[in-house]
Amino acid sequence: MKWFPAACLFCFMSGVGVDRASAVMFLETGDPGHNTSTPGDNSGWQYSGNFSTFLGVPIAPHFFITAKHFGGTVGNTFTWHGDDYVTIAVHTSPTTDLAIWEVNHAKPFPTYAPLSTGVADLGTNAMVFGRGTQRGVPVVVSSENKGWRWGPGDDVKRWGRNVVSIFVDGGSSFGELLQCDFNNPGLDSECHVSVGDSGGGLFVLENGLWRLAGVHLSVDGPFRTDSMDSTGFNAALFDAGGMEYKQQESPPIWTAIPEDDDDVASSFYSSRISASMTWITSTASGAGTIPNENFAAWQKLYFTPTQIADPLVSGPLADFDRDGISNVVEFALHLDPIFNEQVTMEAGTGIRGLPLVRQEDVLGNDRLTIEFVRRSAANGSGLTYVPEFSDDLVTWEPAGTESASAINPRWERVKCTDSQTIQDSNRRFARLRVMLAD
Repeated sequence: MKWFPAACLFCFMSGVGVDRASAVMFLETGDPGHNTSTPGDNSGWQYSGNFSTFLGVPIAPHFFITAKHFGGTVGNTFTWHGDDYVTIAVHTSPTTDLAIWEVNHAKPFPTYAPLSTGVADLGTNAMVFGRGTQRGVPVVVSSENKGWRWGPGDDVKRWGRNVVSIFVDGGSSFGELLQCDFNNPGLDSECHVSVGDSGGGLFVLENGLWRLAGVHLSVDGPFRTDSMDSTGFNAALFDAGGMEYKQQESPPIWTAIPEDDDDVASSFYSSRISASMTWITSTASGAGTIPNENFAAWQKLYFTPTQIADPLVSGPLADFDRDGISNVVEFALHLDPIFNEQVTMEAGTGIRGLPLVRQEDVLGNDRLTIEFVRRSAANGSGLTYVPEFSDDLVTWEPAGTESASAINPRWERVKCTDSQTIQDSNRRFARLRVMLAD
């Protein structure tokens, strides 16, 4: 049962001047360096850009979305992977806290975030991005740690995880909201948000693509542990039991939260994208689609303009993260070119990774198979995938059979089977060649 109200993550912005409050707070650690670089799974980090000291997410060629409540001025700059986009208009939702900013049409976003349809929002493990405060001092009630106050701000983008527990009706001003609880124990990198996280995105995995499902709005609080405290404090609490929350601002009304055997976690709330889809798609032309994505557009998701200008850093044959996988292969296999890893495709369910080569029983014969993800031909990647087999690593033969199944409009899962049985040769090898059109 939830009964304490949400305090908005307000940091009002006038022009480019704001109160600097800056990121996601974690259950497991107060280390300010925790999760300050890409998680490596293409779960939304690549779509998040800086708007003053907050975040926004491109959702169409000329539009990005963020929170409405911190304001802003036309002419402010949105910075995305080191590239600046100048705003020319703002479109605010009349019934939610969402704002869609329009950028100069002479410089569109080359690609942008897919939007959640809502089918995977509830109960899913979500990725949370923000630039809120560090974790502050512990909140202690009767010698028991209950969580942490908001700490200092540093404007650093961080990521965490949480679960969307329920949908909340925010009324005529805020619309439908996604609620995430700060549970203990929780997920790896279980997180809460704080002031400065406004406008950050909450992403969910839907049909093999991470999609924007929410934009951060508010948190529960404020709280107090001392009845003589007239202002209270904001905090990320995994158990608010034994405290009071401010039920009403004027005149101030404080209400007790009973101590209980079960923890009473505080929560944060994000404006639900799918509930505003009609307004979003009518405001931002192209929003709600899965954009075609060639190599040049993909580069913009990870590299700065300076890096893109240097083919030895971001070119197809370069290996920026030094994991032994060239950028073009990372592009082809849904990998992150700035995250050092050599993850292999999961059989039957994988959505990213290096090809999986196995010996399998195929109709009573042992054969090699190679399984991988492939960008769909209609998605404009310019890629060609050539699976091949060999018994001497010199002469390579094409696959005998191929089966493919669509994961989503951008990706498909492919499995190729060797035409020769293992018994035909003492050894057998497989490889996948990837070629990128000029």
